[in-house]
Amino acid sequence: MKNEINNKKIYLVTLLPKTHRTAEENLGIGYLKSSLQEVGYTVEIIDAWLNELEVDEVYNRIISNEDKILFVGISTYMSNIEPSVELIKLLKNNNNNIKIVCGGFGPTFNPEYFLKNGSDYIIRGEGERVICMLADALYNNNSVDCIPNIGFLDNHVMKLNKMMCLNDDLDLLPFPSRDTIDIVMKNKSTVNMATCRGCSGNCDFCSVISFFRLAKGRLWRTRSIENIVDEIEYLNRRGVTHIKMVDDSFVDGNRDEIWCKKFADEIERRKINVKLRGQIRADKVSDKVLYELKRAGFFSFACGIENGSQSALSRMNKTANLDDNIKALELFKKYNYIVQMGYILFDRETTIKELIDNYHFLKKYDFAVTKGIFSEMYSAKGTKLNDKLLSQGALISNGVGQNSQYVIQNNDVRFIYNALKLWHKSHSYIYDMTIDPVIAPKAIDDNLMHEFYRLIMVLKKIDLEFFNYILFNNNYHSDLKEMVNDQINKHNECYIEIDEKVKKMYKAAGLRYNANTNPFI
Repeated sequence: MKNEINNKKIYLVTLLPKTHRTAEENLGIGYLKSSLQEVGYTVEIIDAWLNELEVDEVYNRIISNEDKILFVGISTYMSNIEPSVELIKLLKNNNNNIKIVCGGFGPTFNPEYFLKNGSDYIIRGEGERVICMLADALYNNNSVDCIPNIGFLDNHVMKLNKMMCLNDDLDLLPFPSRDTIDIVMKNKSTVNMATCRGCSGNCDFCSVISFFRLAKGRLWRTRSIENIVDEIEYLNRRGVTHIKMVDDSFVDGNRDEIWCKKFADEIERRKINVKLRGQIRADKVSDKVLYELKRAGFFSFACGIENGSQSALSRMNKTANLDDNIKALELFKKYNYIVQMGYILFDRETTIKELIDNYHFLKKYDFAVTKGIFSEMYSAKGTKLNDKLLSQGALISNGVGQNSQYVIQNNDVRFIYNALKLWHKSHSYIYDMTIDPVIAPKAIDDNLMHEFYRLIMVLKKIDLEFFNYILFNNNYHSDLKEMVNDQINKHNECYIEIDEKVKKMYKAAGLRYNANTNPFI
């Protein structure tokens, strides 16, 4: 059968997003390709983000082989929904017989939108097993009625098939295809790797939790230590020195201090020398965990601290409390990790007292990296937060391809929100360019990494000075734009100086920043 299958080709595509981040590997389509190849299909990945391809360039590459296409699979998420739909329409207008399958967060939470815009099928949730079943059905002209996770239109009516139970043994998955690794390494960009899936947390704003909980199965699943280290060793042998673990919760489930020690022991036994970055929840941080993971090669973590006020953390339904956050940050500092705080300063119910608490918290733990002083809780489709705000009639927009909008209730808080947002928009490009080599870690030497970190701390200090100025001004009825613009002009020379330094550092390191100005603020 394999020879017969090879007569048809599957394209797996991800489109260029509008984002303030630099391009990274798409592990999702890498896993899909390796799964399809394992059962005999010929697959080509077109990563428009890494290759900087516009929609028409992707279209031309696909359409040149239109007679040999089994289907085109498109990986979509919030920031590339518009180009994804544009590609669907181009393909369908040229040849309506080309089958199009969309998967990822976009179709999972907005299935009808994609189906009514030309996608023949959508896949909700995890797709490795499902896409192989769908490929077989399309190749053999069989019905898709019994294929789990699939959505399609039947006489213009959307049908969503039942969800398949989550794959419990991640070791059964083949390693993801690394078609784009040469581009990644040439750009000194992060090489991504997934060692587990899911999260046992319960944050109301988290779409990751909603994504995996559509199906039955364990909330968090892991690969074995041997399987994980096999892939690290494989990447290291290909010349990879920096790896970002994209797991939403690296330490979870059965991963405890003993597991971390065994993991570090295996890394050391094989004499692997790599730098690792990951994500960890504050309530999973301990002295022993950080010690062992440092030994394994971790130098940096993102940690969902989210807020410096217990009332706000409770409102978010965080499992970690304020004491957990404080303990985690102190341990990160003890072991000299670069730590990026996930931070949400504003939500619909934020109070002045909470903002004061957060100012003092951010001031005390000023060594932690944040993405600027302004941050707000996004209300994404599919999350418990979005459902709650929708039921309360609190949403003023709930569209596709954007976060839902709501109004902050307290007038004084809303004044500070608007001031910080206007302030951050004025220099977000400089901030994002400075922070990118650290949080999406580039393969650069330690001295340069720490020079970027030093400049981030300079920017953060200015942010905190502005926060202090706005928060304790006690005049929330003055001309907001005039107040903010005065401060922007006051610090303009400093931002110009930092911008010049960062550009020189990029040039010296052989890096290129080709992202957009932050579209989410």
